Amino acid sequence: MESMGDELKKLIPKGFAEFQAQATKKLEEHPEVIRIKENFPGRTDMLTHPTNYGSISRHIAVSDNCKACKGLSACQNDHIGHCSVVEENPKDDKGLIFRLQKCPLLLSYEKRQKVTEKIKSHFIPEHIVNATFEDIEPDSHRVAAITKCMEFCANYKAGKSKRGIYLYGQFGVGKSQIAGAIAQELASQGVDVAMVYVPDFMAEAKDAISSKTETVLSKLEALQNVTVLILDDIGAEALTIWTRDEILGPILQRRMERLVTIYTSNLSMKELKQHLLNVKDAKVMDPRQNETKVERIFERIEPFVEVLHVGGKNRRREG
Repeated sequence: MESMGDELKKLIPKGFAEFQAQATKKLEEHPEVIRIKENFPGRTDMLTHPTNYGSISRHIAVSDNCKACKGLSACQNDHIGHCSVVEENPKDDKGLIFRLQKCPLLLSYEKRQKVTEKIKSHFIPEHIVNATFEDIEPDSHRVAAITKCMEFCANYKAGKSKRGIYLYGQFGVGKSQIAGAIAQELASQGVDVAMVYVPDFMAEAKDAISSKTETVLSKLEALQNVTVLILDDIGAEALTIWTRDEILGPILQRRMERLVTIYTSNLSMKELKQHLLNVKDAKVMDPRQNETKVERIFERIEPFVEVLHVGGKNRRREG
């Protein structure tokens, strides 16, 4: 009578041992297996043993796909955006474990998504909101301002930084792009940023605030409380006493000495003060009262910013 072992041997297909030896040899010669053996000496005796074919084969397949990567959207792995890593098995001093983790491309994509979620923009073109410091040409006329803005981002500490930036210069020199790069950099650090094109926002506020619509009121509250607020092109808006004193004033009052505000403008500080003074309906207000109102608003701006001039050519016209 034959033993159970003999019976089982009869079930093994002819040539199986040879096939198994070839499969093992192929695994042993794979660059990833060679790398693992070099990196984990003393833990790879069973690496290509038939009992581990499944795990090592899956790891190699994923690794090969990653080496031939053509981008996240073209990922060939079953778990898109994941690579396979090898680690020492904490429960076995002779073994290894393989696990999936997010690849750098997926991590970068998720980071960009979080950055996008962090930047709330109103009336700002995408190429400005998505600008980075790498996009900006550091020509001699604005390199000092760009450097200062990069230093600002590097040194920014949420809850501690109180001093913002006032970027001013002629049309088309790239003030808004620099502000957009600041927004991107701070958002990548996890800071929530709102960037608002002042002329359009003031027009919207003027049209809607009188109706006490929840949308405008909630936007005002958001601008008062967002961690970093960027007011783009301040001074280009058509101000009235009401929009100056009831919209701009309260926003800056709530932020003063508490939260960072960044400005871009075609006006110098002196010119901005004159702009605030010369609102369209200034004649209906007592001149001294008007000056007092402007002084109050100006005191919420000037002491809390570093003024930076941005020079250079008009890039919209000259390219």
